[in-house]
Amino acid sequence: MQKIIDSTVAILIKTIDSKKDSRKIALQFILEELDAARNGNDFVRDRIKSFYFNENDYIGAMDQSWEDVDGESGPQQILVTITIALSQEVGVDTAAMVRISIAEYLAHHYKFGRFYKSSEVKAASKPLNLFEILVDNESLLHPHFKFLLEKENKPICDVLSRWASGFEDRDNKFNYEFQTTFNSSFWEIYLYQCFKDLNMTVDFSKASPDFTVKNPNGEIINIEAVTANHAHNSAPEWSGEEFKRNDDFLNFACVRILNAINSKHKKFFQTYSQYEHVKGTPFVVAIAPFEQSMFFIQNNEAINRVLYGQGIDKYNDFVDIEVPVAIKNENVPLELGIFTNNKYKEISAIIFSTTATIGKAITQTSLARDIRSSRYHEQRGLIMEITENAKHFETHLDGLQIFHNPYAINKLPPGTFERYEVSHYHYDTASKTIDNQQKSYTLISRNIWPSSSSDS
Repeated sequence: MQKIIDSTVAILIKTIDSKKDSRKIALQFILEELDAARNGNDFVRDRIKSFYFNENDYIGAMDQSWEDVDGESGPQQILVTITIALSQEVGVDTAAMVRISIAEYLAHHYKFGRFYKSSEVKAASKPLNLFEILVDNESLLHPHFKFLLEKENKPICDVLSRWASGFEDRDNKFNYEFQTTFNSSFWEIYLYQCFKDLNMTVDFSKASPDFTVKNPNGEIINIEAVTANHAHNSAPEWSGEEFKRNDDFLNFACVRILNAINSKHKKFFQTYSQYEHVKGTPFVVAIAPFEQSMFFIQNNEAINRVLYGQGIDKYNDFVDIEVPVAIKNENVPLELGIFTNNKYKEISAIIFSTTATIGKAITQTSLARDIRSSRYHEQRGLIMEITENAKHFETHLDGLQIFHNPYAINKLPPGTFERYEVSHYHYDTASKTIDNQQKSYTLISRNIWPSSSSDS
């Protein structure tokens, strides 16, 4: 069966590439396949979800076709002919499974949906030069930056340079901070690539907040980036400190995340609210946790506690529980659930990710690595897999989470950050429940090791 798939894919690629606007034809062809497959068997309907297209991307696609796609010499007719012949030999269900696999191979070849990876390099008038060493004393360099300087990690540096392409160095400090404090600068260039992938434009003429962006509809959103860092009396995340017990781990994460959000909420009143370009627009805080060892396994547990005062009891069938406070310094209670009332109404939403790490950049290289990932599924729950980097696919946006504030004065415009792999969270103030809109096959966590098949 694999030979049939491979030969059919080769024929379809040759057919598509022979036509003008081949990528446009390829995308339409794939959307039509998804549109047809949504009426298929259970396997096929579930497989559609792994393509990372929203339903409104492909429903009705078959009614919008044209000659180069659906005509006698188009790829659609070729595949239909092959599928009919295959159905007579192996049955309709098996033929449908082969057909959706062929569509997936084409999506992979043309880098659509789950396989999308931007290769665009943008120009800037004052571009970043992240890897030109700016300090005389090597002890000032951040451990993560030193890791990137190792010769074998040049492909990672190339990815980060691509993320940063087009980024304007407004204050002449960014390169230095990237090399010495790292995490906050890394988070900003990760976010900048997110905005590019979302077709948002950044107005670098505005010095602050960090990003004044315009979405494809022309609506302005102001975004301030911040990281949750270790406390002055705790070990940094790179230290290898022993992993905290679950309750202590989440409590500490909550304290540090809340501290980061509070700092930007205060900054809004002190500074940002006075800017004309901020007044009357959504104000979003983008936060990444780097507060402790193994920070990246927390997924949405700590942020749900901070914003909505809710968690799960892992020791009691994962039932929902209320978590009204976090304890700072073992005896100071801090109120959680800051989006369950109007005290933070100036913050429209929170952007959050635990997968925006150097590991994200590694997945965009061809480096030999083994990757263990966990993904969400509506029916199956947690899906775990271990694959080689070459066979692991996640988009740049995979793992990004948007938490909406129901009390926000200026709410995010509908459709903002709307991509299949971006998870949105809403809070119902009447029922006091969280509406988690994460979709099947989207990324929850990822760990990376040296490849077991390599010589290293």
